[in-house]
Amino acid sequence: MMRSKPLIAAATLGAALVALLCAGCDSTKKPGNVDTVAPSSKTAEPVKQASACEMVTQSEMSAILGAPVAAKDTTHSAGETACTYSAPSGFPTVQLEVDWGDGETAMGAFALLNRNQPGIGVPDGVGDQAVAIGPTLMIRTGEDLMKLIFSGVDDAPAKARKIFQTAKPRLSP
Repeated sequence: MMRSKPLIAAATLGAALVALLCAGCDSTKKPGNVDTVAPSSKTAEPVKQASACEMVTQSEMSAILGAPVAAKDTTHSAGETACTYSAPSGFPTVQLEVDWGDGETAMGAFALLNRNQPGIGVPDGVGDQAVAIGPTLMIRTGEDLMKLIFSGVDDAPAKARKIFQTAKPRLSP
């Protein structure tokens, strides 16, 4: 049976995304990983990372999107923070996620994927590096990876820049 090029490209992209997600799962750079903390005679205050819903507040996201949205913390694992903003009707919806320490790994995976499947969008002027695939924008900022997933959003590139500019100063304590 002969496969079509779009099907092969989608399968390759899917495999690369799974590899990307799994590559950062055991990162020792992520906060909360007790294996990376050296014993100390002094008790250190834990570093509090801002939550995604604090990086861009519900009212800020509503202003950026031009529609009232509710913010819901959707964090599902250590080493990341996530917030989903959605209008009562379901559209527009934006998911903002920050994976601490995964920026370099993610961009390396996308560079490899782009060599095999050219055509991945590479937006300029957002973060240190950025990659756009469909409704998802991934931005490396320092060591961290910010992901934005858009649904029913008009002019997503311009709104992504505003979201990034709002969140960036709040990434670090």
